[in-house]
Amino acid sequence: MHGITEDNVYVDLNWGFDHVLGYWYDIIETRNGEETVIEEWSSSMGGSRSKMLEFLIKYNLPEEHRSMVGLDMQF
Repeated sequence: MHGITEDNVYVDLNWGFDHVLGYWYDIIETRNGEETVIEEWSSSMGGSRSKMLEFLIKYNLPEEHRSMVGLDMQF
């Protein structure tokens, strides 16, 4: 998901499931062509599914993905 904030700052939200990483997400900000990783997380780094659900809810991401995480299923 890509959004534009003030002053031509672009924010990308990326999320998914990977067989190695498990559930994962990252938030990347692009300002004047420079990319900065604001936050990155994966369940393989000791996180729980609840952290993924919090992320999906906070940014109003697809309900289908929330349900899949709640059921511990891949998407």
